[in-house]
Amino acid sequence: AQLVTRHLLEHGHPYVACLGGVPNTPAVGDPVADHVEGWRRAMVEAGRPTEGRLFEAPYNRYDAYQVALKLLTGPDRPPAIFCSTDDQAFGVLRAARELRIEVPTELAVAGFDDVKEAALTDPPLTTVYSDRPAMARAAVDLVLDDSLRVAGSRRERVKLFPSALIVRRSCGCDGGGPDLVRVSTLR
Repeated sequence: AQLVTRHLLEHGHPYVACLGGVPNTPAVGDPVADHVEGWRRAMVEAGRPTEGRLFEAPYNRYDAYQVALKLLTGPDRPPAIFCSTDDQAFGVLRAARELRIEVPTELAVAGFDDVKEAALTDPPLTTVYSDRPAMARAAVDLVLDDSLRVAGSRRERVKLFPSALIVRRSCGCDGGGPDLVRVSTLR
């Protein structure tokens, strides 16, 4: 999230709005909470305020679409939006199309998850890929690891997974060729 927000800011946008989770999203341990924190870090690093730029949105397309309709017709339409999930981004893209807001020339949009449909949206969605199958395997291995049940075990319990920024046209980059992938170990 930090990586994609930086990327959007590098396009010269004065700020990036964020579609986060719902009011009862856990503060710790929920991936969307981590995505919001990454967005917040990138904004603060760039010296951009986050106040009034984080919007609650359910994780599904339809409800994110409803939130986006209100946001995009409001008095302070953002120049760029980072969505905590690709499904939210699909809703934003639909709202922009209905409102005749050109993506990416009038609004840059990015998501998180790199679901297969992200490459098929119009324009194709810039997003963040994280190796979910590797994360699932690591979680199962962790649960099955008997050494973690031993009192005083010093076995490492944190594992880092690299993320990759998948750059497509929705952010404003030229998408004339294959997707541009930027790998980072940022979370």
